[in-house]
Amino acid sequence: MEHLQGDNFIDDSLRYKGYLNTPDLWMGRLLTLKQFNFISNKHHGINYRTKFMRLGLLTEQFFFEKLKSIPSIHTIVKNLQIIHDNETIGEIDCLLLKHNKPLHVELIYKFYLFDPAIVGNEIDKWIGPNRNDSLVLKIKKLIEKQLPLINHKKTQEIIHSLGHDASSFEQGVNFKAQLFIPEGFDEKKIKLLNRKCIIGTYIRLNEMNVYAEHTFYIPQKLDWLIAPHSDVKWLSFNDCISLVQDQHLLKRSVMIWIKTKTTLKKCFVVFWN
Repeated sequence: MEHLQGDNFIDDSLRYKGYLNTPDLWMGRLLTLKQFNFISNKHHGINYRTKFMRLGLLTEQFFFEKLKSIPSIHTIVKNLQIIHDNETIGEIDCLLLKHNKPLHVELIYKFYLFDPAIVGNEIDKWIGPNRNDSLVLKIKKLIEKQLPLINHKKTQEIIHSLGHDASSFEQGVNFKAQLFIPEGFDEKKIKLLNRKCIIGTYIRLNEMNVYAEHTFYIPQKLDWLIAPHSDVKWLSFNDCISLVQDQHLLKRSVMIWIKTKTTLKKCFVVFWN
């Protein structure tokens, strides 16, 4: 989504901080997926800007930036495209050595909303803001396609050329996410995921009336990473409603920041019922 409030550009230092402050979606294992934790006590700033980069690519770059501050980790290769018979069959996000132990790590950063109306278990109910992706589909892709790519003959040949044996790599993910729940929903009902990832709520357009006396900000997508702060150009209720309605016509849910007298809140206004 384009930036809806003009060129109020935020540099990547705040985005990087937002990335670093995002918890892992779970600890240990979820189904067959092992979560790799990469904890650093040294966080440094960055001095480049990526105004036109996709959010997924930006968070990958932030991951590798973070690794620079962890002496026990060496990056063997990142974004390794596997091409067989002139056809790209997939990409391995990164191969690492952690304390000289080889790891294959797939990198994920997502925004998911909990929809209690979806039939199924807790994992089934987490969906993307526009309902065109979901946690369960991402898990399925990781298990059935992305992680098994290391077993492909071409992948094994490439890894061997890098001086390693593909069969020696432990596999897992670094899966970070920001989670949003319906207003009034009891977050203690979330049992399988890390509740520290819950950083906001979501509402429908007609539910915004309760915030009519407050002011709003609509961040561009790269700035979804950022925790709400006051140093932005705030919108009136009517101006915000107008911009949200325009996006809803395009079947896009909108992230907003809500500023009250005492709080700053991150929220999605969804187009679906």
